[in-house]
Amino acid sequence: MDLAQSTVTLILIFSFAMIAISLVIGVLASRRVKSDNDYFGASGLFGPVTVGLASTAGVASAFAIVGVPGVIYDTGSPMAWWMLSSGAFALGYMILGKKIRAIAEVRPIASLGDLSDARFNNNKVIKTLMSIVVSIACIGYLASQISAGSALFSHLLGVEPIVAGLIIFGLLTVYTIIAGEVGGLMTQAFQGFIMVFASVIMIILFFRMTGGFSTVAASVAEAGTVTGTNGVTKELGPKFLSAWGSMKGSMSFVWMFVPFFGVIAQPAVLARMYAIKDPRELPKAAFVSGIAHMFVAFLAVTVAYGVLHMVATGEVQPLEHPDTAVYVFADKAGVFAQLMVYAAVLAASMSSASAYLTTTSTLLSRDLPRALSINIDPKNQRKVTRVFMAIMGLVAIVVSIYNTSLVGILGAFGYGTLVSAMFPVFLVGILWERATEKGVIAGLAVSFLLTLVTLTPFQWPGGLPGYFHVTCISLALTIFVSLLTPKQSIPEDIKLAMKL
Repeated sequence: MDLAQSTVTLILIFSFAMIAISLVIGVLASRRVKSDNDYFGASGLFGPVTVGLASTAGVASAFAIVGVPGVIYDTGSPMAWWMLSSGAFALGYMILGKKIRAIAEVRPIASLGDLSDARFNNNKVIKTLMSIVVSIACIGYLASQISAGSALFSHLLGVEPIVAGLIIFGLLTVYTIIAGEVGGLMTQAFQGFIMVFASVIMIILFFRMTGGFSTVAASVAEAGTVTGTNGVTKELGPKFLSAWGSMKGSMSFVWMFVPFFGVIAQPAVLARMYAIKDPRELPKAAFVSGIAHMFVAFLAVTVAYGVLHMVATGEVQPLEHPDTAVYVFADKAGVFAQLMVYAAVLAASMSSASAYLTTTSTLLSRDLPRALSINIDPKNQRKVTRVFMAIMGLVAIVVSIYNTSLVGILGAFGYGTLVSAMFPVFLVGILWERATEKGVIAGLAVSFLLTLVTLTPFQWPGGLPGYFHVTCISLALTIFVSLLTPKQSIPEDIKLAMKL
């Protein structure tokens, strides 16, 4: 990506203007923080448009804009099914939204730990295990966002990735520390708008530049093996466009399964369900988030196929690294497209980073200590959490810089691990009254232990990623143990909320 200096200057001005606006929004948002519930959960404070855009920004991250095009370019069509996960927002709000928002009406809910307490009678083991596993997943997902943003600005500024990460995400950490979840949610809504606007522009450019998917499919199918003057070879052809692409069918199925169901299990989605001011506006929030995500998802798909078309026709050399696909497409589309894409990548990285930074720090500094009976003076709770935010921000920056995985693969680890930890507690637990504390503990304990295994070189059978096995095992065990253990009483107010 060799850009003219004038283009680099424009991109930097545009990008830093967006960072400055985000910083201002985050600082101004601190005025809305009146209580711990506001700081940690932004409970009942925002309308459907803000909540919907923030939900999209939290989920459709650099994993979407950088990682997904990279995976499609690398392996073919299967990851394109990821676009269907836009419908998961409506599904999530439909099956969980009313219940979670109703629980927030009858109990003080400011975090995922509070939600767990309300459903499972303040069970400390559940809260401990959930806090640990979700934090591990969030660090992986957070690192994937920082990796994408740091690589981008390392290239533009001509500095080491660690320096770029400290500059960009250091500023993000500052405004998140100041305003907590309120500031995070408001800046995410702004960044979500930037992502949607950029997506619309890039989708239009895709059709203008390529002539549409029929032209792209024909060129890729006919290309066969393409070897560039850079010495890189790309295998194309009809098989590459099949439902399985260059992967095994079982692995391709995972790429379809995990993103769709993973959306429902995202903290950035669940937490927004109790952030909405009026419960009657939940359908509007679902609509806004689903439509916004659809545009961002379609951007990822069109960019990937656009680059494949360019490689097939010889317009660009086969890529040395798949994660550069979105930048290669933007560079060919012109300066305006470059401004849009670089701004979208930055917005995606920052929005998800702030969402998972607040989630992780709240779990580790507030929910986990309470579960372990460690009493922190309420007057000092925000200070402790702010320290954790600073520490977690630094840890995630370091992890992201020294991890060599593709952005999409690193993001998928966090995505999949969140599913294995969140489903037993919040999906099974809230949708199924028969779920018992022992059943959920069994599912979470296995999720925790097997998640540690996925971090080792251990090879799971079938060539499937570890988090897929972990999710299936933890869900099955949660249900099985719940059926074997006595049914437990649920507080009447929580039971009524669950029946909505």
